[in-house]
Amino acid sequence: EMGQERQFYRVFRNAVPMKDPETGAILGYEAQYLGKAQLMAGERQETTLDVKGRQHTDPVPASLDVTSVKEEIRIGDKLLPMPRLQVTSYIPHAPDEHLQGSVVSIYGSNSVANAARNNVIAINRGQADGVELGHVFRLMTRGARIKDKTDADQTVIKLPNEANGLAMVFRTFDKVSYALILEAKEGVKVGDALISPDYRP
Repeated sequence: EMGQERQFYRVFRNAVPMKDPETGAILGYEAQYLGKAQLMAGERQETTLDVKGRQHTDPVPASLDVTSVKEEIRIGDKLLPMPRLQVTSYIPHAPDEHLQGSVVSIYGSNSVANAARNNVIAINRGQADGVELGHVFRLMTRGARIKDKTDADQTVIKLPNEANGLAMVFRTFDKVSYALILEAKEGVKVGDALISPDYRP
């Protein structure tokens, strides 16, 4: 018998590896969230008689009622039980020690290359690195690498990283965290840096 909390499911598609832009290591997998569904009837066996009076026992799949949809749900999409709701209150605060990391992905964006205010980003630091709920980071644009036109050899130089805004962590895992962009002057890209807000390089 399923408990009450197991009757709601979240629907996902295409778990894709999240690669650390600094090391290339796979930090985890991120799936596209499609919506929510409620279990109406569980999987069961049903015995019927055919026209010749023979008994057949066939599995009857579970039925679900889709209760909210973000995107179209298709055959092959995956179901995960809804976790118990944990109401957590946290206060935005700077990390106690200097932390820095990089943007791994822009959540829910198959096509968007730049994230803006109120978008969610995944970062390559998690609980194992000391990241906590409420940690605020300064977003830094990665300085472009350009050819020095004043130099006869056309030496490639890197422009400095520039402060771009703030992001606050609201969900942490072992190696990855999710943060909400609170403000951003320019679009935030995969590979952009995050540093403790009071850090002066």
